[in-house]
Amino acid sequence: RKLMMIVVALMMATISANAQQAGDFSVGANASYSFKTKSFAPGIRVQFNILRMLRAEIGGDLWTKKDNWQAYDAFFNLHLLIHVSEKFKIYPLAGVGYINTKEDGKDYNDEVYNVHVNVPEKSRDNAFGNAGLGLQLNFTPHFGAFVEGKYQFKDNDQFCASFGLVYIF
Repeated sequence: RKLMMIVVALMMATISANAQQAGDFSVGANASYSFKTKSFAPGIRVQFNILRMLRAEIGGDLWTKKDNWQAYDAFFNLHLLIHVSEKFKIYPLAGVGYINTKEDGKDYNDEVYNVHVNVPEKSRDNAFGNAGLGLQLNFTPHFGAFVEGKYQFKDNDQFCASFGLVYIF
């Protein structure tokens, strides 16, 4: 019974909220953190509301170099917008993406065997899927902030958190 009341309240909030209609377009910048690689990434994103409750997003991140490892990614996500109030929304997200990782080569002398070792640079391309949850708070009709957590499914599964700012046109 309580669950039914919550569902009805969320549906009413979704119907009555006026912010971000179909056709709205926004751009944003974010900072992300990978809990697996313990690295940071600045990123950009572009969002378009297909329907009042459905938003498409494309974006990308440039992961900072750490321990001879660096990467960049590009992604496409769909957000199911749950309008909690006119300024606040929660959105489950799901999507796909591409990531390129690059590991520097190593050049060193193995003193045990008295040989010179040269390990070449490695670069890998991977597709990934992701699923997560986001929150967005609009301070004004044209400016907001968001925070997201998403799990990326790929060769090396990882959880990433992002926060950022968006400008809504």
